[in-house]
Amino acid sequence: MTPSDVDTLLEAAIPSFGRTTLTLAEAPEDAGELLRLFERALLVGNRRGAPLAEIQAPLSVFPDLAPAFWHVPIEDSSRDGVVRLSFERPDLSSAA
Repeated sequence: MTPSDVDTLLEAAIPSFGRTTLTLAEAPEDAGELLRLFERALLVGNRRGAPLAEIQAPLSVFPDLAPAFWHVPIEDSSRDGVVRLSFERPDLSSAA
């Protein structure tokens, strides 16, 4: 998947309100590519006003991942190959 394909997918998936989780049934093959995916998700989510709130990734495949991406909590997806990205747009209507 090209970076522009990833951006298009993220733009379509990130919520206009509430929380949305995007599940990828196939993780990238190396940690560098997975980190680039997380970085794109972080950037697009911030731009859309729905920051990346949580990541689930197969930590058995990528054991050094959690400390490398410290600003978003990373949990084990408990299934090899499955990556979940959760975005959350804050409900600002109740904040006023």
